[in-house]
Amino acid sequence: MKKLLIPAVLLPVLFLWLPAAGSQAVLMVCTPDNAPAGSRSWIDWTGLTISATGRGEGQSLRQRRYDPYKAMARARQRAYRLLLRTAKSVQLTASKSVGAFLQTDDRQLAQLENLVHKAEVTKREFFSTGPVELTLELSMTGAFASLALPDTVTRLEAIEPSQSPASTDGSAYTGLVVDARGLSVSPAMCFQLLDEGGEEVYGPAYSSREHVVDAGMCRYVAGISSAEGHPRIGENPLMVKGIRLRRPGGSDIIISDTDASKLRGAVEHLAFLRRCRVIVVMDAEGQKE
Repeated sequence: MKKLLIPAVLLPVLFLWLPAAGSQAVLMVCTPDNAPAGSRSWIDWTGLTISATGRGEGQSLRQRRYDPYKAMARARQRAYRLLLRTAKSVQLTASKSVGAFLQTDDRQLAQLENLVHKAEVTKREFFSTGPVELTLELSMTGAFASLALPDTVTRLEAIEPSQSPASTDGSAYTGLVVDARGLSVSPAMCFQLLDEGGEEVYGPAYSSREHVVDAGMCRYVAGISSAEGHPRIGENPLMVKGIRLRRPGGSDIIISDTDASKLRGAVEHLAFLRRCRVIVVMDAEGQKE
C-alpha cells in the first residue's frame, strides 16, 4: 500500500489494491479527513466507477425515538455530497481534474449534479445501534464521460490512417498492454503514451470519442496477471514497457523509441487504438520493480 499526492485533486487519496473477480482492482480512496464517521468514497480505475458511502443517524441528542426514514435521508444526502465531491476530484488529464475542467461552465456543473443524483444505490446497511449506511455508484463511462471529456478526444471519422500496408511488421495485434509497473502512475481518464522525443503514440488524437465514452480510454489493472487473457485486449496484444513518466507522479507515460516504432509499424494499430483496446498495468500489492 502506498500514498500518492495527486495535483489538481480536491480530496486526499490513498491507493489500494483489493481482490476483484479473481484479480486485483486499482482503487483510489478519496475520503476527506473531515468526513462524518462511516462516510467514505473511492474511485475504481479497473471497473471505471465512482462510489461513496454516507452514514445517517435516526435521532439527535434531544430525541429519544429512532426514525429510520430520517436516518436513511441523512445517509443519502451525505452519500450524494461525497459522491459529487469525489466525481469532481477524478483526474481527467495529466494536469486537470474533472472539477477544474467543468468549473467555468455552470450548465455543465449542473448536469454533473443531476448525474450524481441519478447514481445507483448499490448497498443499504442497517446497524443494530441505529445508523444507516447507503452506498451510491456512478459509472465513469457513458453520460459522465460524455460530459467530462475535452474536445481533444475526437470522433472516429476525424482519424485518418497514416501508415501504408508496406509499413506493417506482419503482426496481427488485437490490443495494447502498457506495462507501467514501478512508475507510480496516477490514473486519468485521458492520458498520453509518448515516445522518448515526446511525440504522442496513443492518446486523445488516436482514440475514438464514441469508444472512450462507452468503455474508457483504457483500463488500469494491478499486476500483469490481471491483464493476461483480458477480453479488452484480445488474444494477441502488443506489450510495451513504460520507462518513465513525463512528470513525476503524473499520468502520461513514456515508452522507448523501439516500442513506439513497433506500435507505429503495425498497420492495424489505428484500429485497436481507436477502439481503446488498451490496458495499463500498475503494481500489484506487494510488487514493486
